[in-house]
Amino acid sequence: MSEAKKGETLEMKNMLSYVHGTSFFHALNPLTKLGWALVFGIASFMSTNLYYILALLLITLGVMVTSRVAYESLPFLKALAMIGLVLMLIQLLFPTEGQVYWSIGKIVITDQGLHGALLLTLRLFAALTPLSLMIMLTPMTDLCAALVQKIKVPYKYAFAVMMSLRFIPMFIRQMDQIIQAQSCRGHAIDTKNPFKKVKEVVPLCVPLLVASVKKIDTMAVSIEVRGFGQDARSSYKDLSFHPRDFLFLLFLIVAFALGIVF
Repeated sequence: MSEAKKGETLEMKNMLSYVHGTSFFHALNPLTKLGWALVFGIASFMSTNLYYILALLLITLGVMVTSRVAYESLPFLKALAMIGLVLMLIQLLFPTEGQVYWSIGKIVITDQGLHGALLLTLRLFAALTPLSLMIMLTPMTDLCAALVQKIKVPYKYAFAVMMSLRFIPMFIRQMDQIIQAQSCRGHAIDTKNPFKKVKEVVPLCVPLLVASVKKIDTMAVSIEVRGFGQDARSSYKDLSFHPRDFLFLLFLIVAFALGIVF
C-alpha cells in the first residue's frame, strides 16, 4: 500500500472522531458548542443572502483552523464537497427561468439556476460543517452529561444521542477493516471508476451490517448488566458555564439576529 493510500486510510478512520486539544473552542461548554452548531445550521437555511451564508462558512473554517483540527476535518470536507458538487450540478441545470447565461441544446444555465446552485451548496457546507466540528471538539461523554445536568434531558435519550454520534467513526473503521480484508483476498476495490467502485463496495455493506448488529447487541447486554437506567447519573467533571461561554453565546445571538435581518 502506498504512503498516500495509507494517509487516506488513516484520515478516513479518524473522520468525525474527537480530537484532543486545549484551544478556546475545546474549552467551551458542550452545550455552547451544540448551540453554535444549531444556530449556524438554522441561520444558513433561514437566510437567502449568499454573502451572509458565506460569512458563516468562513467563521466556521476559522474555528477549524484556530482549533487545529483542519487536517482531521479534510476527509469530511472531501465527502461534503462531492455531495455538494452533485447537488450543485442538478440545481444548476434544472431551472429554465431567468436570464440565460449559456445554453446548448436542452441544457440551459440561467441566473436563477446559478443562484440556486450556489445557495444550496453554501447552505450544505455552512449547516453541516459546524456540526462536524462540534463532534470533533467535544467528548461525547461530556455532551451527554451536560444534556442531563443542565437541560434535564432523560439520561436514556442523551445516551442514545451520544451513541449514535460515536457509532459514526466506529462504522467507518469497521468498513475500512472489511475493505482491507477483502483486498487481501484479491477483491479489486481500488479503481478510479466511481460507478465500478460503488458496485464493488455495496456488497461489503452486508458484513458491515452483520458486524454492527452484533456490536450493538453486545453493548446492549453490557450496559444492562451494569444497571443502565436504574439510578440517577452523576459526573465528576465541572460542566458549569464560564465567561467565555457567555461571550460566545452573545456572538451567536448577534449572528442569528443578522440572519433575521438578511
